[in-house]
Amino acid sequence: MRTRLSSLEQLMPLPRARELLAGTGRRLVSIAPGDGLDTAVRLMRDHDIGFLPVLEGGKLVGVLSERDIVRNLGLPERASVRDIMTTRVHTVAPSAKVPECLAVMHREHVRHLPVVSGAAIEGVLSMRDITGALIERHERLLRRLEHERLVLLSPNPGSY
Repeated sequence: MRTRLSSLEQLMPLPRARELLAGTGRRLVSIAPGDGLDTAVRLMRDHDIGFLPVLEGGKLVGVLSERDIVRNLGLPERASVRDIMTTRVHTVAPSAKVPECLAVMHREHVRHLPVVSGAAIEGVLSMRDITGALIERHERLLRRLEHERLVLLSPNPGSY
């Protein structure tokens, strides 16, 4: 006897932020507010990333994106991360599911989302991580529906 499903979430649950972070295999790369912009650019280039959480004493105090750097190209060479970082940071808890992460990103017009537990940052999710999780779920759902269709069309394949 099959269990009656009341939602798609029961059939194919979406991952939580912590699970997405674990699946990326990326380690957290961060910068301090007093570091120079040249350090930020080098970190972004060396790690092939476009976003850095700004940590002071292990606490998230801001973020720095490629966009922040480009918008401030005319600053003196000795400018620091503190001079241009974004301090209004939107975060999610590790228990946040993909739809909640996507809603925050959409509502706040951000492409990167720090995952924070208490005062500690666990990692950063990108729009690519979120859309990848949605695509993977849709592909699993389509495979499952295709399997169900085949079972309905041929319920007893051993009778041929």
